Amino acid sequence: MAHPFDRYSDFTDLTALKELSGKPLRKSLRVNTLKCSVADMLKWGKAKNWTLEPVPWCEEGFFVDRIDREEALGKDFMHLMGGFYLQEAASMLPVALLDPKPGERILDMSAAPGSKTTQIAARMQGRGVLIANDVQEKRIWSLLTNLQRCGVTNACVTRKVGQWFAGNMTEVFDRVLCDAPCTAQGTARKDSDALDYCSMDNIGKMAKLQRELLESAVHACKVGGRIVYSTCTLTPEENEDVVLSILNKFSDQLSILNPAEILKSDFVRPLEDSMRVQSHLGRGKPEPMIRLWPQTLDTEGFFSVVIEKRAPTRDRAPKKNLEPHRWTFLPKSRQKKIGDDLEDWFGTTFLHEGDMLYEMKEQLFLLPAEYMDFFLPVNPYMGGLPFGKSTSHGLTRVSHEIATLRGHEATKQVLKVSEDEMRSVLKGVNISAAPVGFDDGDVLFSVHAPSIGRDLIFGRGMLKAGTVLNRLPRDIVRMFS
Repeated sequence: MAHPFDRYSDFTDLTALKELSGKPLRKSLRVNTLKCSVADMLKWGKAKNWTLEPVPWCEEGFFVDRIDREEALGKDFMHLMGGFYLQEAASMLPVALLDPKPGERILDMSAAPGSKTTQIAARMQGRGVLIANDVQEKRIWSLLTNLQRCGVTNACVTRKVGQWFAGNMTEVFDRVLCDAPCTAQGTARKDSDALDYCSMDNIGKMAKLQRELLESAVHACKVGGRIVYSTCTLTPEENEDVVLSILNKFSDQLSILNPAEILKSDFVRPLEDSMRVQSHLGRGKPEPMIRLWPQTLDTEGFFSVVIEKRAPTRDRAPKKNLEPHRWTFLPKSRQKKIGDDLEDWFGTTFLHEGDMLYEMKEQLFLLPAEYMDFFLPVNPYMGGLPFGKSTSHGLTRVSHEIATLRGHEATKQVLKVSEDEMRSVLKGVNISAAPVGFDDGDVLFSVHAPSIGRDLIFGRGMLKAGTVLNRLPRDIVRMFS
């Protein structure tokens, strides 16, 4: 019986491709610099006897090797607090090529479950507009979970088909990531079933969708902006062929950027591998695109290309036809009152310059001020990071997400616990405490991390008559119960 990879005999070493595709992937992680520095992550890993090998194309990415694998990486304390994200090394490539900057307007067209979205957000450092879109509601819940765990304040989640952005948000974004749905042949190392869905009929259907999505990404990008197209499959029909068809359609408006110049790396083999495929497709002068066969750099199979938009590709939608969503931010007076009350209680407002609060169903959310003049012609699924909720006694009860993102700024009502007490708290247990100088009411839990030489805030509680009532989210408690 023919193997799906047999058709690649003209492009690569089939024996090596099949052999490595049957081996497990190397574990890899990306440091979430919104919550943890690379230096601290290296110290953290060293204390746990992890070997962390840098991912060449992502300065925050590392391959992980561990001697003691009794505890899953997903249950590591730093991971649960959002300090790092478990992400396949090849999938870190598109955002490295996108090269997002703070203050820009960026669209992630197929965002769930959020690995690349959180990577974009970390590069933006909380400033600017990040539209994280996905069409499937089930996947959106995973996206929201990951955005909130990583402390992303500047993402707005929408639920639209990717094609919608072409006509409704024409030339709005500085950069667009089109990480397209695909037949996922490149993921065979972690999911052997992936090869069951790559019939030529299915490949053709996916390629049609991908062309529509990439064209929409092109229209949504500003002139002078950048589009990155990527997939985790190996088929030429879904990779080089899709890109070349869009280039042919907009030959005067688009050009391909050399990824090696963006990454300051030669990437010789991946570039040559794609050029070989393009030549087979009849491209006279191959373009610089990256094709990662699994055996090339010991990753999953992957494809990525960088496109620059040099001229308009369609007329902008008339504004009169749009019904833009406007964020109703709190009046400055009320936001100041919330900040002042938190300052009195915790010694910090938890608010940074340029932060704005809005209210939805009694819950406060934080977004950057860049959203004040950003018109979104659709009601968002969710925007920003949960900030807190008003209580009967007037003080805003800060969210777990804000506590773990900015709790280190607090100077009062921070309850330092031992590692044993921390383990009890993580299991959902209330603890006895009679701390000196504390008022009954909201507290933040803190534990010292000797490996990085500082305290870490890992949640909230409420002190009442010598007992600290546990206020950790149920999903974290379930992980340790």
